[in-house]
Amino acid sequence: MPTVKKHFIVHTIHDETRDAQDLVKDMTEGGTGLSEADCLAALNAFFKVMSRELSRGTVIKLPFFSLYLSASGTFDYAGQAFDPATKETGHKVSLHFRANKAEEARIVNETLIQREFQIDKTAPCLYTAHSVRTDEELTASPGDFIRIHGRNMKFNKTQPETGVWFKNGSEHRAVQYASVTPGTVIAQVPPDLGAGQYSLIVRTSPNEKDIKEAMLSDPVSVA
Repeated sequence: MPTVKKHFIVHTIHDETRDAQDLVKDMTEGGTGLSEADCLAALNAFFKVMSRELSRGTVIKLPFFSLYLSASGTFDYAGQAFDPATKETGHKVSLHFRANKAEEARIVNETLIQREFQIDKTAPCLYTAHSVRTDEELTASPGDFIRIHGRNMKFNKTQPETGVWFKNGSEHRAVQYASVTPGTVIAQVPPDLGAGQYSLIVRTSPNEKDIKEAMLSDPVSVA
């Protein structure tokens, strides 16, 4: 429109959607010593207690945010009953969320934001890689598991043409995978991989026909 001063807006694309089961799997793979069953049991108990307290009118303060119920609506006269079960009254009770500003600022500060010019929306895109054992970025040892964050990275780990490769002259494919999702891949650095700087490559086949690949912008140091 000619009256608009700025003609472009920001559009956000999230890497993926993950549920509680996915997060529990990450917790058990992170060296916590907890089993998946233990984590799920604790999480289910937590949600039950939280739901009970919210229904009692309690404000739940968590590290990232606070949750609380709030009533809204209007009345025709002073003694009218609050009746959210009847649609015609316009009364309702809704769940509200309020972010912890300090935690919000910390998460925003740690967030990787990339401007995308990617034309092929099905091709993989790599953002970061960390050692699962040490959480050090772009560094791992032979036999370590490395966690790769990106987008569109899901592949069939039994298909030899797809997966994670370490390239330094020749290519070495990771054989063991702890997790393969569109946004996160956890792969084992080949135990016999020699020390050096390696390009990290992920190859996928989104249509089970063509091979598509992406390379991390910085090399991974294996020592």
